[in-house]
Amino acid sequence: MSIFNQITYFMLVAEIGTFLVLLVPMNFIPVRARKAAMNFGAKILTNDTVVWISRIILLIVGGVFADTLMRLQKLDSALHKGEEGSEGHHHHHHDSPLEELQFKSKLFYSQRNMYLSLMSLFMTVVLYRRVKDIYRILQLEDSEDSNKTTIKHLKQQVEVMVKSAVSDTDKKSAAPASSSATTTSSSSEKTDSKKQVVEESEIPASSSDDPTNSSAGMRKRK
Repeated sequence: MSIFNQITYFMLVAEIGTFLVLLVPMNFIPVRARKAAMNFGAKILTNDTVVWISRIILLIVGGVFADTLMRLQKLDSALHKGEEGSEGHHHHHHDSPLEELQFKSKLFYSQRNMYLSLMSLFMTVVLYRRVKDIYRILQLEDSEDSNKTTIKHLKQQVEVMVKSAVSDTDKKSAAPASSSATTTSSSSEKTDSKKQVVEESEIPASSSDDPTNSSAGMRKRK
């Protein structure tokens, strides 16, 4: 097994392990903590060195897949040529069982490398979509929590505004009652004062204008 095939194998194992870890529900962890962990992982993955290393690994895996396809094509063409020769000369296309075993082992290893490289490339796409979906779910949960907190604050503000409005209406209803009481008392005081003025003005007028008093005075003078 060459070094490129080993890289492909270990990459596939790492991808499968990561995918299994991401399948575990993390609802027991707070949303903010999960989002912080995702942001930290995104910062690591967006680093230049990590990006270039991942690109190189993907190129290696893609090269292994292309190489295995070419080997399988060559083996398939050799197999068809051997079958055509055996049909013409009425003998098997392999001279010995050892050559047949070597041919089958090459075919097996080529097929194995093709499956490993193809599965590794497929798991790369699956992991990308899985991580993206998890991040979107975390964003939705975070927005839901923020909406709940804003709704709670709005309810508290509405309750405070309703209480203040009720107190203002109570004060306004109490103010006209007190003003009406003061106006009635002032109007009663004004009427009393007017009565006193009228009584005082009537007393001297009656004493000066009475004809009996004037006639009595004239009689005394005579």
